[in-house]
Amino acid sequence: MKPQTNKFHESIVLVGGGGGVFRIASSLKHIRPNITTIQTVFDNGGHSARLRLDRGVLPPGDIRQAILALSDDSGHPLLRKLLAFRFSKKNGSSLDDATVGNIMLTALTEITGSLPVAIDTMCHMFRVTGRVLPVSLDDAQLTVTLSDGTVIEGEGQIDTRSVADSRTIVSASLKPRAHIYCRAYEAIASADKIIFCPGDFWTSLVPNLLVESFRDALKETKAKSIFVTNIMTKKSETDRYTTATFAQKLCEYTGLNSIHAMVSNDGTIPSEILARYESEQARPVIFAKTSLVKQFIRGDLVDLVDGVIRHHNKVASIIAEL
Repeated sequence: MKPQTNKFHESIVLVGGGGGVFRIASSLKHIRPNITTIQTVFDNGGHSARLRLDRGVLPPGDIRQAILALSDDSGHPLLRKLLAFRFSKKNGSSLDDATVGNIMLTALTEITGSLPVAIDTMCHMFRVTGRVLPVSLDDAQLTVTLSDGTVIEGEGQIDTRSVADSRTIVSASLKPRAHIYCRAYEAIASADKIIFCPGDFWTSLVPNLLVESFRDALKETKAKSIFVTNIMTKKSETDRYTTATFAQKLCEYTGLNSIHAMVSNDGTIPSEILARYESEQARPVIFAKTSLVKQFIRGDLVDLVDGVIRHHNKVASIIAEL
C-alpha cells in the first residue's frame, strides 16, 4: 500500500493541453508546489505548425503555455508578457501570429540539441514551480475516424471542422505510433493525483492517452484519477456529450475501470453568453450519472473572461482537497 502523503507535498500530475492545463496550473501552483504538467506535442495548426514544418521541432505551443502557467508571478511582468506575446498580422510578415515563447523554445532546442533540456532551461529562466514535460519526444500526427468512415489526419484539420458538419468522431490514433517520454511515465507512475484537464477533448486530451505505455503507467500508479470536465460542448468534437459520455470515453482511452472523481459545472451561464455560443452550436454539458465515476463534485465553476467561458480558479482548491 502506498504510504500516506501530506496533502501539501502530494505529487499532482496535470494531463492535457492548451487552455485547460494553463487555467488549472495557474491557480493550483499557489496552493500545491509539487505539480507536473504533461502536454500533448502533436498539434499541427497555427504558427506551431510552421515551426514544426520549417524547423523540424515538436510543436512548442502547449509546452510554452504550461511554462507560463507555472512561472513565478512575482518576476518581471515584461518577461511574462514576452513569453506570451503574439505578433499581430502586419503586411504579410513572416512573424504574423508568431508567439515569442514558441520561438524562444525552438531556439533553445536548437542551441541545446534537446527538447527536454530546452524545456528545463526555460523553466529555470522563468522560475517555474514544478515540472513541465512533453508526453512524448516522437513526431506523430493525430488521426481520427468520423462516423461515416472518413479519416482526417492532423490536429488542425480536426479542430477546425465546420459547425455544419454533423459527423461525429468515433476513434482516434497516432500515426506513426509514439512512445511515452520516460520522465512522463515516471511522473504518472509515482503521482498521488492525476488530473485529466478540460479543453478540446479529442485534440488536447486524447492525444496524450494514445502514446504507447501511457496505459502501463496508469496501471502502475496508485494515484487518484480526477477528471475536470468541459463546461461547454464543441460541435466538431463533443456535440451532445454529457458528463457520462466524457467519463465513458476517458475510460475507453485510458483503460481505467473507473474514475475516482469527476468535477463538473452546475452554475448558471448568462443567457446572452449562451446565445453567442449557440451560434457555434456549443451548449452546456448536461450532467448525467454513471457508475464509472465514484464521486461527483458539482459547483458553480464558471468564470467569464471577456465574454468567454472559462473554469473558475476555485477548481484548483477542489483538486487540492480531494
